Amino acid sequence: MTLHCRSGSNLEVMGMLQGKTIDDTFVVLDAFPLPVEGTETRVNAQAEAYEYMVDFVQSSKSVGRREYVIGW
Repeated sequence: MTLHCRSGSNLEVMGMLQGKTIDDTFVVLDAFPLPVEGTETRVNAQAEAYEYMVDFVQSSKSVGRREYVIGW
């Protein structure tokens, strides 16, 4: 997550958090960068990013990962 944040320099970046909840706590197990264009104040998630997220979730399930997307 830190490497991805630093890769944007002064531009905002976007990623996906994968994990689970335990009671009222979010437990982040993995973080993945998303293919989006960033500016100094926002990211523009286009269709490519949405398709990437859907494909990622489907691929995770197909290999037996039981975590969920808990944030982005």
